[in-house]
Amino acid sequence: VGAMERGGDLPAGVAEGDVLLGLASNGVHSNGYSFVRKVVEISGLRWDAPSPFSAGTLGAALLAPTRLYVKQALAALRAGGVHALAHITGGGLTENPPRVVPEGLACEIDLGSWSLPPVFRWLAETAGMSQPELLKTFNCGIGMIAVVSADRADAITKLLQAEGETVVTLGRIVQGDGVIYKGRLA
Repeated sequence: VGAMERGGDLPAGVAEGDVLLGLASNGVHSNGYSFVRKVVEISGLRWDAPSPFSAGTLGAALLAPTRLYVKQALAALRAGGVHALAHITGGGLTENPPRVVPEGLACEIDLGSWSLPPVFRWLAETAGMSQPELLKTFNCGIGMIAVVSADRADAITKLLQAEGETVVTLGRIVQGDGVIYKGRLA
């Protein structure tokens, strides 16, 4: 159970031209684990084997605890200009952002604006996943998206960075439906 200030509910005021700020994830987070188990099985590796994409064991790398964004999100909300927040969970980058955007608007995301973390590259290569499958299944390195007014984007980015976040300008709100991807994952 939570509480919020009256009139403080989101999304509110999402409009064409708003900026999408992506907050970095630290791994798979809490979604896609049935699939992750199958990928590990396909790989032939044991959970205690050295990770092929990071330090430590494969199990430790894949089970990194999910990052929480509460403190940072509250600071951004207090600063003003945040119109929506989308936690990137099951459904990945394809299904979560549209949930906070009004009908007739879309999230245009530049896939070249951040580098795909090694864990997701390994999962995709090992499982033979296409880019659309990867984007619909995992967070791909973006754990939270803040939809912010364009005139507040720089200030909110600096505030989030001061709170310890790695922030990427992912794109903007445009006319359309769902998510519109530009480019390819880097």
